[in-house]
Amino acid sequence: MELTRKTILITGASSGLGRALAVELSKRDNALVVTARREPLLRELEREVLANGSRCLVGAADATDTEASRGVVQEAVTRFGTLDVAIINAGGSSAQRMGTISAEEVLATMRTNFDTLVNFLCPLIDHMRERGGTIAYTGSPAGTFGLPKSGPYSAAKAAGRVLLDSCRIELAHTPIRFVALYPGFTYTEGLDTDEVPVKSLIIEKERAVREMLWAIERGRAHHMFPRRIRWPIALGRVVGEPVRRAILGLVDRPARGASRR
Repeated sequence: MELTRKTILITGASSGLGRALAVELSKRDNALVVTARREPLLRELEREVLANGSRCLVGAADATDTEASRGVVQEAVTRFGTLDVAIINAGGSSAQRMGTISAEEVLATMRTNFDTLVNFLCPLIDHMRERGGTIAYTGSPAGTFGLPKSGPYSAAKAAGRVLLDSCRIELAHTPIRFVALYPGFTYTEGLDTDEVPVKSLIIEKERAVREMLWAIERGRAHHMFPRRIRWPIALGRVVGEPVRRAILGLVDRPARGASRR
């Protein structure tokens, strides 16, 4: 599948990877449905999409709101007749350490990164069950196992990964393809580079967009990138939990010492 002359929904499109994906796809004669909370930023994006020769529908909505999310999907279908591809991209988090944050903060992170998936995933499945389509989800390598300063975010992304695995099994008889994307650290507005222990792990936004679109076009079930972050994650799976926990504890020790001072 080539991502040209398609109708594509992108959530979290007002900034970061969502916006970058929309701009790139707008150069390929697509009809784009862009949604996020901040309508003024979406209107700026709309002007750029139209200038690049694609059509655009702005759906300002909070992706943590079930009815608002369903409404965006319905409006898109009404306007364009169908949705060929959806990239569920809304989410994000800052560093959070268990024992220093409240239950409300943990749940807020879960809503931002899991509810925002579910609220679009379910109506999209309903729409694509018979006619087909591709649903892509922006997860994270952090969703593979628990990481220091990332517990709620890791838990939310792990939940999204497992949910899509279930979709692949239960909806295997339908023409829907599910693509899970796991970009590593990427230079976007939401990245705090001070929280990245190895700066060489960070990639440019344009590289991330190329990787994501490549995986969607090929229908990859899972795509984690770049390789230099894929291998440490794979190693973490192999060594077993006790060893992995000990290694991550050593990485976290300076931060724990600083927090006690």
